[in-house]
Amino acid sequence: MKTTKMCLKFNSIQMKKRTLQIDVTGFNKDIAMVECKVIIDGRSCFFYTSKANYEALILDGVFIRDGKVKDSANILNTTRLFDERS
Repeated sequence: MKTTKMCLKFNSIQMKKRTLQIDVTGFNKDIAMVECKVIIDGRSCFFYTSKANYEALILDGVFIRDGKVKDSANILNTTRLFDERS
């Protein structure tokens, strides 16, 4: 009975919908990797992806700029802000 009450309580909590955005911060030409930053609800984490994957995402229209010049925030490219669907 205790477990059932806990499950019901957990299911009734309204989960906040999250936002996600990816920024491209630089290139590592020695290993052909792209340094990126994923921002989820304002919390950022760095990761690397291959240059081939990055170029495929550009062709797919995921990134919104050409990625040739850094902006005032030192970002080469970025995605639009994605909102989580329920």
